[in-house]
Amino acid sequence: MAATEKAAAETEAVSSVKCYCCGLTEECTSRYIDGVRERYQGRWICGLCAEAVKEEGLKDVSTDEALKRHMKFRSSTSSPPNKPTLDLILAVKHLLFRSLDSPRKDPLTFSPLARSRTCFSPVSGSSKGEPQSEAREVITSE
Repeated sequence: MAATEKAAAETEAVSSVKCYCCGLTEECTSRYIDGVRERYQGRWICGLCAEAVKEEGLKDVSTDEALKRHMKFRSSTSSPPNKPTLDLILAVKHLLFRSLDSPRKDPLTFSPLARSRTCFSPVSGSSKGEPQSEAREVITSE
């Protein structure tokens, strides 16, 4: 029985759905869409808005009231974007580049311009017990 359920889940159709709050369009299975709509009184909301509504719900208000508060906050802070999916992609891109440009916690872990070992092999003395020459450590910075 489990194999047939697994095969049915793999072939389940994916459809696009638009967030009631922010207008973001996502592709989801109809089973997932139905579950979200059941939680939010027939409205489909994206994951980000769902988290905001969940935070509002922690203030001892109903889910419907939390959704209304989120919608009110969203409309008061900004107008809906013309292209929400593109805006989301650009925001993630911005965060990625910001994290790449930020300084590292331990700047000594990687230093491509300085060498800590010599590039010359040590000169060995003869077998008669003569002292060996010490190899000098060469540090270069370019």
